[in-house]
Amino acid sequence: MLLTIISLVVEMIGVLIISKYGMPNKKLYDSVLKDSSLNKKEETEIFVMSQYGLMLFLVGFILQMFSITLKLIY
Repeated sequence: MLLTIISLVVEMIGVLIISKYGMPNKKLYDSVLKDSSLNKKEETEIFVMSQYGLMLFLVGFILQMFSITLKLIY
């Protein structure tokens, strides 16, 4: 039960980060660099944060699958 709650919290944090920074897309990121008014540091931060958000979402999903498997075993 505790693992399920932790996985949902991690997943929600990932979703919030993705909703703020968007999905990581290298082609879009490269084309935005050419026409962007942001400096290089801000653009890199947005790209990295969107990758962290996606990783947190996936880790939360994997933890949820693991917790369901544990419930089925025990």
